[in-house]
Amino acid sequence: FCCQAILPELTKIERLQENNQPRMALQAIDKLLKDHPDHGWLVTQRAMALFNEQRFGEARDGLVPFLRKHQDHPLANVLLATAVSQLEPYPASKKVIHRAFLKSTQSEPALVALLAGRIAAYHLEEGNFMAARQHMAMVLRLGSDQERQQTLMAMLEVDADASIPYPLRGAHPLPKYTPVEGIVPDFKKAMKLAALGCFEEAADALEAVSSHDADSPQMWHTLGLLRAWDGDGQRACAALHKAAALYADQQAAVHVETLAQLIERELPENAICTRMRGFEVESVSKLLTRLDNEDRLSRAPVDGTDQDSNVSARYDILDRPQPTDADLESLTVESAPRIIGRVGIFDRRNDESPARAVVTGVEGDRLNRATEVFVNAAGDLAKESAEVLTRPGETEPDDLVVRHPRDEITLSDAVFVPPKTPGPIRRKLRLDLLDKTVNQTWMNAPQAALGDKSPAQAKGDASLQVPLAAATYVLDTFLDGRDLILDIKTLRDELGVPQPPEVTVEPGTDLNSLSSTQLQHVDCSKLPDDVFEKAMQRILVTKHCRHGYEVLKELLEHRPELIKKDMQEASQAHATLADICSHALRDQEALEWVEKGFQFTKDHEAPFQAQLFWKMRELSYRAVDPKDPQLKPLLLELWNHYGSKIPPLRERLREVVSLLEIDAPWDSAILTAQTVSSSGGAILTAETEETVAGEKKLWLPD
Repeated sequence: FCCQAILPELTKIERLQENNQPRMALQAIDKLLKDHPDHGWLVTQRAMALFNEQRFGEARDGLVPFLRKHQDHPLANVLLATAVSQLEPYPASKKVIHRAFLKSTQSEPALVALLAGRIAAYHLEEGNFMAARQHMAMVLRLGSDQERQQTLMAMLEVDADASIPYPLRGAHPLPKYTPVEGIVPDFKKAMKLAALGCFEEAADALEAVSSHDADSPQMWHTLGLLRAWDGDGQRACAALHKAAALYADQQAAVHVETLAQLIERELPENAICTRMRGFEVESVSKLLTRLDNEDRLSRAPVDGTDQDSNVSARYDILDRPQPTDADLESLTVESAPRIIGRVGIFDRRNDESPARAVVTGVEGDRLNRATEVFVNAAGDLAKESAEVLTRPGETEPDDLVVRHPRDEITLSDAVFVPPKTPGPIRRKLRLDLLDKTVNQTWMNAPQAALGDKSPAQAKGDASLQVPLAAATYVLDTFLDGRDLILDIKTLRDELGVPQPPEVTVEPGTDLNSLSSTQLQHVDCSKLPDDVFEKAMQRILVTKHCRHGYEVLKELLEHRPELIKKDMQEASQAHATLADICSHALRDQEALEWVEKGFQFTKDHEAPFQAQLFWKMRELSYRAVDPKDPQLKPLLLELWNHYGSKIPPLRERLREVVSLLEIDAPWDSAILTAQTVSSSGGAILTAETEETVAGEKKLWLPD
């Protein structure tokens, strides 16, 4: 009844808002507020009208006095949080946002979901991947249909992002923890806060009583996850390390220790940066001539993206002169140059801005040496300038490119392999580099998690068995992010680390409740087809190379009924396996899977274009080594058998031959007659790989 007298005015305001007339709505609201200053509907409608005009400061200033008198008003709280989040970057706005989570979730779930989505985006940008995913989960629970759909797709992208260490991806359920009797109310309070997304407050509530159950690994595990979901990596690591030290279950201990080590390596104090140094360039053409003549600079290809950003050229900067063509046959990991930096040469953006050169490299000695090489080569044609690195509208230069975990730089050995290096030498270099990375660099590098001992020194130390086992997973994430497969079982045996026990999947087990690490220890060969199919899809989403390799082999070699169920997916499985092997330096096995895929296609009478797909894939693998004895017969087969039906293919084959700098085999061979239509055109037309292979349902390595 309190609104009865002003009901016509309220209806008018509502109509103005719906018609997107915020200014007129504001005039009407302000008039009514003079007589009804504590009217909640008017106050919140005013805030929303101001939102429409991007006047977030005024909206905040109007909501604060109202909330002093009406602290629990759901809509006012979430609107205040929205306004503040626009004015103050997270985490400065965290306190008011969490208050909205507490006061508004039940009444205004859609608006709370929008705030959770913003926090998720912030954490994703900051590299707090567990926090980002947990806030995405809030949006899935609370958001509108559209928000839920968009967030689900974003979550799947995060779970499949190979640049994120796989143990940090996916769900991380809280452990089963039964608190001691004296802290049950505090634990329930913490869990209620966590359910509302107030992870900092939940962690604080639990930590306040942690001394009463300090020997419980589950309590510290829970606390560590709450801190990680809040994006507090420092305190998350401390709690997870404690949990790992207390767990009697070896695998549970290794799991939480792995999380701790992966989060810890991303902390700012454990990072090293790639930075830039800028130069103004007097003449781009003259500078390029000088750089092309410098034997410690190697020009790199410029792609379409570079051309769009006025890039004239890019160069790798080397620590020693490039090897001559005569030296390539004897190139080794020890003798090959290292890339210590890169330089990009940029044309003028406009008449007012100069041409630029930007040197990038890992801060410290590498960047200094790279800059010295460039300066010596450029001479008086390039002058160092901080303005080159100053963004429009800013006053200070921004030289940061990206932060890396310090141990990642230790393991990253940027060997320069000249383009003309023979295929077998190139492959041997990569294999030798992988062996050196694992068995020398990593094995002998001290690690903080191992008490500043190296893995070789930690071997046999019972007190370091859990951190050492976790360190093997951390190494696996590093190599997997580069599409390389670590023989982790052999490495564990060499280090004396126990092999993890098998994870049993009982009927009704929710596979999504298993972490990516736990999923690796499920013996998929023992699963019935229906469960195996679900496990396979979950595994393929994670894009873990070794795990994907194992599950796809199981599908193709031991699951005939599933192959019959979806022939197209089986064909794609062959292609995915071939690519996994190719990236993992298993060249011969990659070719074997290509041949099996081709035969599978023929046996099931797939279209002609599908067979061509496999032959072109084989060509892409063999072209790495122009001296491969099977390359020219393959080119000739493509020219005669497939090119006769798809003439545009022959032009592409000519380009391949030209690029490889080899003689065209069809110039000295007897060609078959072209298959043409009565009008002289091709019977078939070339199609894209997607058309040839069908819709992609399985993951292909990046």
